[in-house]
Amino acid sequence: MRIMPSPVPAPSTPQTPLGRHAHAVYGRPSAREVCLEAQDGHGADVVLILAFHHVAATGRRLDANGIAALDAAAAGWRAEVVRPLRALRRRLRGDAPVMAGMAADRARAIGDGLLAHEIAAETAMLDALAPVLDGLARPLGAGEDGRTAFARMLDLYGMLLVALPDGWARVRDGLVASMGPAIPRGETEGRA
Repeated sequence: MRIMPSPVPAPSTPQTPLGRHAHAVYGRPSAREVCLEAQDGHGADVVLILAFHHVAATGRRLDANGIAALDAAAAGWRAEVVRPLRALRRRLRGDAPVMAGMAADRARAIGDGLLAHEIAAETAMLDALAPVLDGLARPLGAGEDGRTAFARMLDLYGMLLVALPDGWARVRDGLVASMGPAIPRGETEGRA
């Protein structure tokens, strides 16, 4: 009898509750739009924003030190893998010629193909951050609710992005509003 290896899930298939939660929330059109505004306009990491939402949705919170530690845990992969993939994808999908003699639509098609790799890299990052997040997150305090905790984590993260960037409060409010109804205290989809 030949033993067959376990099937390997697609690279963009989340393996943790954190990853599944992030994919579900990011799948909401209004959330995607405001997440990309935070990323492109303020240098925010959408993966971290989605992690903050998961923390709040599971009845927990991160303090400033926890947010800084989570950001530090993500920094290498973000800098070495995610951002270069995104930059290359965007360059290929742009209007500027990449190489003399290459049709722009061909370069754009290659750029479009890179999107799957970028999503897979972000999903892998979410799954790798799950145990880190579990070690950093603390239960909500008495009287705290998930929506307020999410907004507070976004404020702390905004300060980490080199003081509060201009317009961050508007982006924070958009993120809180777009990522669904009020986050009930202690909702349990599962920990990271």
